[in-house]
Amino acid sequence: TKEKIYGPDAGTDYEDSQLRFSLLCQAALEAPRILDLNNNPYFSGPYGEDVVLVCNDWHTGLLACYLKSNYQPNGIYRTA
Repeated sequence: TKEKIYGPDAGTDYEDSQLRFSLLCQAALEAPRILDLNNNPYFSGPYGEDVVLVCNDWHTGLLACYLKSNYQPNGIYRTA
């Protein structure tokens, strides 16, 4: 489509970028809790809530906020 990954043109964002990256962060927090990765031949051990979540740029910046305000007060990802 010749569109860029972060917007339709170089230097411009999609109008719904805030929603896109908010959903990315929420999905990153939910995926370890619901995916059954113990049946993978390349993975060994439980996954669950014993994770390290890497937020290395502005696209994932909300992840830490969601973690601190929505998950940890409810006893989820206490050691993340």
